[in-house]
Amino acid sequence: MSETIDFVLHAAAGAAALLCLFEATRRICAYGFHRSAVLMFVFASAACAFAGGFAFQKYTTLNAVAASGQRQPPPAKAVATNFSRAAVSPEKKEQQGLVLARQIFREFGTLSSYVDRNGETRTFAPTADDLKARERVVAYYAQTAFAARSSLAESLLWVIGAAVAVLLGFVMSFGKPPVARSPEEGDLVAEAPLRR
Repeated sequence: MSETIDFVLHAAAGAAALLCLFEATRRICAYGFHRSAVLMFVFASAACAFAGGFAFQKYTTLNAVAASGQRQPPPAKAVATNFSRAAVSPEKKEQQGLVLARQIFREFGTLSSYVDRNGETRTFAPTADDLKARERVVAYYAQTAFAARSSLAESLLWVIGAAVAVLLGFVMSFGKPPVARSPEEGDLVAEAPLRR
């Protein structure tokens, strides 16, 4: 529900900013620089620039996060654990190798090898939990990439919308404003049907 309210408020504020930009441009081009028209143009332009800039900043942040998910996996060799003490048991070495192989699988999706307690090299076999964890990581990066593209599109729409509003305001300024009638002309028009 809050997303719907947020969307409606964002759309209404955007429409108001673009409408004010259009009307300010039309007034400036038709009647010259007046204080109210210039202030309206400045505030509407600032609102459009702020919204477009915020969307672009969001795009750069999300794009950096999505790019971090595209890192290359480490080379496919046996995961070795460095122990400074020689008294570490083979079971502990195998457990540490499994932990590192599991992390590599969840982060990169590649199957790496580890050294078991007998000193043999084995390929990591992911469990159902590992597969679910990998799916969550892939889904997160896919959603982040989609959100980044959406933010870039929103930023471009703000720029295009502002440019179109200014252009339409400029074009509409060439339309002639209605001619003001004097009070005497209004009386003559009202009396004309009575003379017939």
